[in-house]
Amino acid sequence: MKNVLLTLTAAALLSGAALAAPVKLQTVPVTLEPSARLLTLNDAGIAKAFPSSASRPEAVFVTEDLKVTVAFDWREAPLATPGVTEVTNRFAANLRSQVPNLKTVRSAVVQVGGQPWGQIIFTTPGQGDDRRVEMLLTSAGGRLLVVTIASNVKDYSRNENVVRNLASSLRVN
Repeated sequence: MKNVLLTLTAAALLSGAALAAPVKLQTVPVTLEPSARLLTLNDAGIAKAFPSSASRPEAVFVTEDLKVTVAFDWREAPLATPGVTEVTNRFAANLRSQVPNLKTVRSAVVQVGGQPWGQIIFTTPGQGDDRRVEMLLTSAGGRLLVVTIASNVKDYSRNENVVRNLASSLRVN
């Protein structure tokens, strides 16, 4: 992730500070309220940060210090709203068995914008600081919508208010 963030330093890859008014994402059925302390990656920035088109998210925000990314991925996998709990439990169990050196993993189903979201937070060892990844999973248009918040633990702590405010403003269209 550190290398990914270093590639984002070129100003041409950023669309600029987001406004505090609600914003409907163009390629993902989500409306949210980004902070002026979040930058939006444009298509070139997303392609540079996520070189593999197979794992490239549709939309990405990054904190102004370029330390925390919030990526939106609307997958082709089918998911109905009643299946959010099952998918969350299954995903958390798979993490425990498939991620080497997994330090912690927590999962729950939370309500955001009147909709159930699976929340999975896990940490893995990193260079100098542990890596923290939070995944929010829900159904959008009958498909799986994944929001991934990734950073080092310390960087997340410094940016937690901005990231939590963004996450709590999510509304599926």
